[in-house]
Amino acid sequence: MTLLLELRSGDLLRAVDQIEGILNRDRKVATYKFALLRALAEIATQEPKAARWLPDGRVSVPISRIARRWLRYYWPIVASQRFVPQSLAEGAGNQQQPMAFRAPLQALIQRFADQGAHGGLTAWHLASASGRLPAPIQALERQALQSIAQAIRSGPVTYSGGALESGRVFEYDARTKGVLMSDGLWRELCLLGHWIVDAVIVRWAVIVRWAALTERFAHRQGLRSGDVLPLLLAHPEPERATAQARAAYLAAGVKSCVWSGRDLSPRSLAVDHMIPFALWGNNDLWNLLPAHTAVNASKSDKLPAGALLADRRKPILENWDLLREAMPDAFDDQATHLLGARPARGPRWGEELFARLREAVEVTALQRGVARWSPKTGAQTAASSVEL
Repeated sequence: MTLLLELRSGDLLRAVDQIEGILNRDRKVATYKFALLRALAEIATQEPKAARWLPDGRVSVPISRIARRWLRYYWPIVASQRFVPQSLAEGAGNQQQPMAFRAPLQALIQRFADQGAHGGLTAWHLASASGRLPAPIQALERQALQSIAQAIRSGPVTYSGGALESGRVFEYDARTKGVLMSDGLWRELCLLGHWIVDAVIVRWAVIVRWAALTERFAHRQGLRSGDVLPLLLAHPEPERATAQARAAYLAAGVKSCVWSGRDLSPRSLAVDHMIPFALWGNNDLWNLLPAHTAVNASKSDKLPAGALLADRRKPILENWDLLREAMPDAFDDQATHLLGARPARGPRWGEELFARLREAVEVTALQRGVARWSPKTGAQTAASSVEL
């Protein structure tokens, strides 16, 4: 066997240096560059199939996927009772130059203002993800997303990389409605995305830098980065999403735990995040499976072992069938995030989704160093009781 190793960087700036250059050296008059990198990093780790590999060696990511994540990031900021400036102009009190999409996003938030924390973030997310937004609110959401997409195109896509020798890092392709980047940059995001977004110990973590920049903008308002971090870390509440899945399982009379086969009753039925919420923050229906409360507590924030997934393939597919029948539009829309395309309609539609799930679990385990889990057998449980 012959292995050929090629040094591809040459005199060009490495992809990881481009990321760090945007975070550390680029001029910033708004928080948009942080939001763009955060969205791309999350898509790269959670929805890599959304990207299209182009013949010229570049990668295209749909701007609609980026815009939807921006809507969720900026929702708690705009909904905050205290004004949180997101640009130099807003911090200086310039009312003639507000954040480009603040007004349409505020109009959408007002329709959910009395429906829970962070201006009804969870209520909007559940209604939008399940396709249950009334037509007038759909129109408001569409206007907000269009305004956000325009801000992405005219802001960070155009100006990211201004301080780098390589020049512009991103481009917008009007034909495909995608944000273009080099394949090297996309690979770097796939490998390091969770570090870029989550690891506050890393000196260029996006969320920490975003909070620090907001503090700089908001010195007149007296806001500190510690006031902003909870807004940037806000997620739709998982309990509300699991309640929808639990109702579907109860209505269908699900009788056994997906992981152990243990009998379930209405009291012992819990809904497990197959890929833990702590890792992905994902409430999609394909990720929510029925489990016994004791088994769910044992699994906690661990990833299922590869052998367990292979062994429990049939009950996983059966529960997916059930959820897809109960909420077809929502299930298909959410499965598209993982697959990169809508699920097929044939009898074996779940096989492709299951294969992609196994890939996602293995990649997440390797990248995050997460413990793998399998339920204890009866013999193991008995032995543990003797030891105690």
